[in-house]
Amino acid sequence: MQNTIAIICDCDDTLTPDTTSLLLENNGIDIKSFWNKTISKQVEQGWDPPIAWMTAIVDMMKTGKIKQNTNKKLSDFGKNIKPYEGVTKFIPELKKTISKNSDFVDAGVKLESYIISSGIEDIIKGSSLNKQFDDIFAGRLLEDPKSKKITGIKSSVTFTEKTKFLYAINKGITGAVLRKSPYSVNDSISKENRRVPFEYMIYLGDGPSDIPCFSAIKESGGNCIGIIEKETAHKGYQLARGKRTTVGPYSQNYKKNSDLYMVLETIIKKIGYDIVDKKQRKQTII
Repeated sequence: MQNTIAIICDCDDTLTPDTTSLLLENNGIDIKSFWNKTISKQVEQGWDPPIAWMTAIVDMMKTGKIKQNTNKKLSDFGKNIKPYEGVTKFIPELKKTISKNSDFVDAGVKLESYIISSGIEDIIKGSSLNKQFDDIFAGRLLEDPKSKKITGIKSSVTFTEKTKFLYAINKGITGAVLRKSPYSVNDSISKENRRVPFEYMIYLGDGPSDIPCFSAIKESGGNCIGIIEKETAHKGYQLARGKRTTVGPYSQNYKKNSDLYMVLETIIKKIGYDIVDKKQRKQTII
């Protein structure tokens, strides 16, 4: 029985301010110059964006310009990250919506939550988000086994790479298995045997880097929600104009009774009753 609903979120500018920019600011680095000059120039030269900025950050760690030069220090830095309003509470609240509905409980409806980000995994996992989500997939940095100092890039998450993690969630492949056996995501599994159908997924993202995930989920009948802040309203317009999302965009307010929270609750109830209906029909046939 497919009875799991998955909320899947981008992180930077969706759940929190941009975590990489916060790391740069903490080390006195001009973020406008970094993104608009250094990285933009590299991208124009053919660099993949995450590889470009991760390489630049590793280089600055090696020269001492960034003092968080171990994964442990990055994780400790993550403790300073402050999520947007209601982020640390909206998942538990939505789980209560399910647990208080006897029909959902009888049907075994469950809610899981994941982060798929192009940011640095150790920063995100060091933050308060780690307790709220079942797993977090993001870029990882390589460290020397003896000194523990960061020496390079272990993995990056491009905007198309994000869809790999969608399929892992869809097929029921855990993060622990995926990290050791990345090709397992390509295993053939029939749709009826996949743990989390795409139509039971709800994806939240803020911009163009989320479009491949929006497309994969929307085309399969799932739900996609655009997230924006007033200062970047043009990104919301781009998503709406391209019909990338199914609802939204909504502001970065996850507090109970906010517009965003209420639409999440509505979608979860809709999916929940679909699961209940399918279970009842299956029992009738048997």
